[in-house]
Amino acid sequence: MTMPLHVLILEDCIMDAELMVHELRRAGFDPQWQRVDTEADFLAHLDQKLDIILADYSLPQFDAQRALEHLNQRGLDVPFIIVSGCIGEERAVECMKYGATDYLLKDRLTRLGQAVRKGLEERLLRDDRQRAEEQLAHNAFHDTLTGLPNRALFLDRAQRCFHQMERRGGYLFAVLSVDLDGFQTINASFGQPAGDSVLIEIAERLVQKVRSGDTVARLGGDEFALLLDDVKDMRNALRVAERLQAELAKPFLADGREVLTSASIGIAASTSIYKRSADALRDAGTAMARAKRLGPGQIAVFDIRMHTQAVTRLKLETDLRRAADRQEFLLYYQPVVSLQSGRITGFEALLRWQHPERGLISPGESLPVAEEIGLLIPVGQWVLQNASRQLRAWQVEFPVVPLLSMSVNLSCKQFLQSGELLTIVEETLNATGLDPRSLALEVTETVMMENAEVALATLAQLKDRQLCISIDDFGTGYSSLSYLQRLPIDNLKIDQSFVAQMKPAGESLEIVRSIITLAHSLGKQVVAEGIETGEQLALLRSLGCEFGQGYFFSKPLETEAAGKLIADARTW
Repeated sequence: MTMPLHVLILEDCIMDAELMVHELRRAGFDPQWQRVDTEADFLAHLDQKLDIILADYSLPQFDAQRALEHLNQRGLDVPFIIVSGCIGEERAVECMKYGATDYLLKDRLTRLGQAVRKGLEERLLRDDRQRAEEQLAHNAFHDTLTGLPNRALFLDRAQRCFHQMERRGGYLFAVLSVDLDGFQTINASFGQPAGDSVLIEIAERLVQKVRSGDTVARLGGDEFALLLDDVKDMRNALRVAERLQAELAKPFLADGREVLTSASIGIAASTSIYKRSADALRDAGTAMARAKRLGPGQIAVFDIRMHTQAVTRLKLETDLRRAADRQEFLLYYQPVVSLQSGRITGFEALLRWQHPERGLISPGESLPVAEEIGLLIPVGQWVLQNASRQLRAWQVEFPVVPLLSMSVNLSCKQFLQSGELLTIVEETLNATGLDPRSLALEVTETVMMENAEVALATLAQLKDRQLCISIDDFGTGYSSLSYLQRLPIDNLKIDQSFVAQMKPAGESLEIVRSIITLAHSLGKQVVAEGIETGEQLALLRSLGCEFGQGYFFSKPLETEAAGKLIADARTW
């Protein structure tokens, strides 16, 4: 089978041109050829698709070296073979320097087919190499999944905007950081291929909602960034952010099923205090993190206070990672009192962080950070083990009847990772020799309600090991009676917000009365949190509440002070 070949022949002798064509046919080519012998005709044919050029060295007022110069000026890569009489080694070398592929003598044309085939193969290799280099260059500045610019290209374009701002008075641009809310759930539920298809569609939607001169980039994972060029004021950027949120709130298809998501968006406007494009992206990211903390689908605009907060937050994260190694965590213990006898029956273990510079840091500040950076489970394990060890030490030192108990709060992540939780609980009980009935694990009502089936299975396994189970913050999670009946729990802990507002004949008192009545009808006991006054204590006693804790009895105490409180055997 012959190979088609588009050939341009620079030759003033038609017979020599026909001899070349003949040799090409003998070599298995099907040449479509054209002979030219002037510079003007040569230039006119360069717009055509050419596979090869065969050229005599010398033509009237024209030569092969001049033809090669034209090819180089136009950036054309066409194999160029000189077919001539003896032109001398010096001229042949000069032509090769200009880009000639090969040089043949006219009286040795039998090698023409081989030379043409070699020239075509070399050009094919050059084409492949160029495509590979272009692909590498593209990959260096683009996201492989979506084809969008990546971080490097985004920062380069943002830097150009900085230069534009320096040259033009009144020029503004804005950077938007966009992060999807709960995208990990899509990957976990439908698999990564489905998640990737959603990311591709998100990229397409973002591009459709901005101007052609703006830049949409994927920074990684489910995080995108937008560079809005030449905005009039911040209201324009806000309007764009609102359009993007509306677009991303529309359903996506994941594995053939509709899924819904939302986006948290942070905005940073150009300012003269910035020195690098990375500064604007950083501040947009800080604003986005702020938006995320406000809840799903929020927009936040950066101000300088956010930067200060971000620096403080980063230091807090760093210090928190080191806190365990530096033994900065402490346990405080708040007594739980029998409202019938007025005596201490146990304690609730409360985590505190003794920061070397800031002093005691409350759980409200440290635990959310610990959760975000993945430390909540190891910290929770530390609390469980040390609280259990301390309880066993007190039980040995103060052998009262009934045995002192210890309440330990479980985070949502601890509770949902039931396999790991059960292992840690069993190891702790074995290591301390603690009676499992004296260890109470507390889970908030909200966690149970949001993870009903998992909660039932986990609680059943914990009860199989004879542990005591309490629902914490009861009254805030809207449990149904039918659901409560199914839960293998021992205690309901009334949220302190209801106790704090109790007044005779008041609404909160009736809520507390209802909770206690409900608990007793289900065979459960009740612990009231946040007791601060004698009046509250008296009301709870009159309602038949079994246990209470709060500042009326004692604030949370360090280990030594809590031990002294047990030794004093005080009653209330």
